[in-house]
Amino acid sequence: MKLKTILLFALLSITVGFSSCECVGVYNSFQLLSILNSLEYEYHGPYSSGHLPITEDIQIIGTVTLSSEHLIVPEECANRNDCRNQVGFEDMYGADGISLSPISSDIPGFSPSSLTLTNIKLRFRPLLIDTHPWLYNHVPVIMLMPPSDQECNGIKCEIDQVCYDRYQDYCQHCLALSHQECVCRDENGIFPDGTFCQFFISGDVIMMGECQDGECIGEWYN
Repeated sequence: MKLKTILLFALLSITVGFSSCECVGVYNSFQLLSILNSLEYEYHGPYSSGHLPITEDIQIIGTVTLSSEHLIVPEECANRNDCRNQVGFEDMYGADGISLSPISSDIPGFSPSSLTLTNIKLRFRPLLIDTHPWLYNHVPVIMLMPPSDQECNGIKCEIDQVCYDRYQDYCQHCLALSHQECVCRDENGIFPDGTFCQFFISGDVIMMGECQDGECIGEWYN
C-alpha cells in the first residue's frame, strides 16, 4: 500500500478519534475518494495466486455517496485498449448500508456505479479482473469487502482476516500456493496421485490432467 495512503489513514484516525473501533473514520465523499484513489491494483483471475491488497477497516459515519466515474483509472490500464478505462464497484459484503446503482453494464457484475454507504464499517479491495474473452481483457474493480472482525462461516485467513467460502480460494490467496497445487488439495490434505484435476490458465485456456505429488499435471485445451 502506498505511503500516502498509510499517512492518510493515520490522519483520519486521529481526527475522528473513533474510540470503539480500530478503524478509519470517513465523513464525506472527498475523504473516501482520496483513500480509493490512493490504492494500488493487483491483477486477478481464477488462475492467480498470492495475497491480494485490501484496506484497513473503514467506518462510514452518516451517508457518503460516490460515483465510480470520479475514480482514477490505474496506470496499468489507462493506456490500453483491452482494459476498460473506467473503474467499477462489486459488492462482496451484501450488508445493509450499501447501495449500488449501475451507470453502465458492459461487463456483468463489474459495472461503473454510483455508491451510497450509510453508517457501515467495511474494507475495499482494488483488482484488475481478467474478463477475457469478454469485451475487455481486464477491468479495474474495487471490491466492497466485510470488515476484519466480521463473523466468518467459512475459512478465515489470519494474515488479512478475509473470509473464504472455498478452500481453493483460501489456498491461493491466503496460503499463496499456486493454482496447480491448490486444485490438488483441500482442508483435509493433498489428494492421492492420479486424482483428476483441472484449472484455467486464462479466461479460455484450461489444463486437465491428474494430481502428481500434490500438483496438477496435464495438457492444455482451449
